[in-house]
Amino acid sequence: MTVKPAVRTSGGLAALEDGPTRLAGTLEEVLTRWARDLGATALTLPPLLPVADLAALDVYRNFPQLALVSSTLDIAGHGSEGIERQADAGRFGPAVLAAADLALPSSACYGVYLHFRNRRTAPDGDLVSVMGQCFRNEDHYDGLRRLKAFRMREVVALGTPDQVADHLDRAARFLETLAEALGLPLERRAASDPFYDRSGSRAAFQRVVPVKHEYVYQGTAVASVNSHFVFFGERCAITTADGAVASTSCVGFGLERWLHALSDHFGGDWDKARQAVAEAGATLAPAA
Repeated sequence: MTVKPAVRTSGGLAALEDGPTRLAGTLEEVLTRWARDLGATALTLPPLLPVADLAALDVYRNFPQLALVSSTLDIAGHGSEGIERQADAGRFGPAVLAAADLALPSSACYGVYLHFRNRRTAPDGDLVSVMGQCFRNEDHYDGLRRLKAFRMREVVALGTPDQVADHLDRAARFLETLAEALGLPLERRAASDPFYDRSGSRAAFQRVVPVKHEYVYQGTAVASVNSHFVFFGERCAITTADGAVASTSCVGFGLERWLHALSDHFGGDWDKARQAVAEAGATLAPAA
């Protein structure tokens, strides 16, 4: 009897059968309950963002190699037959593509900062939870570890330095408690923050004061906690209740990477992994 694989990946794109799909749903329940206990507001943001807005956040200055953009077909200039020929060949060349002014974001939290543009945070700061479909043009793809399209749950804090630092402390405690409850060996590592340039003064600052820590399972980062200081507050004109430039921080959970780690840890038994996640989530105390 041929056993149907639970996960199929091709070209950085993944299709999930029932087992990993149900596991992802259970994991999402645990993450969203934690965010809700924190008092986070749930947001739904568009899957496409204007190139001009992302450019204002230095996305294309720092990491142009990861960028994926959305274009339309120039049917008027090439006719339907010319378009069909290229489609039959499996790809559209640049000659038939219109200028791209929309992008597929590489991180879920970019839309949060743009959503808060030109606004003031609440006196106690703002905390928001968002699920984003993220897209990255990587130099290689590797099962669920590294994908072109993947899901990311992010919980983002905006406010004073103390408020956003407190969010990262609570996020780190949650991650460590969840991993312990699952028996999942995660290693916390300082890493380069994707919101900052890898060279120059920003990189030198990061070496002294790390702004990103990853939680790594056997070489694969499944989550990260990130401090941005006032970078996004300045770029998006976000201020605190008292008029100061807002600081921001976020914690991100890569869903497909968690599926890889949990499947590996529980010997490929999706039901066993899902039960373990459900039981671990039930034992976690509400966020303080």
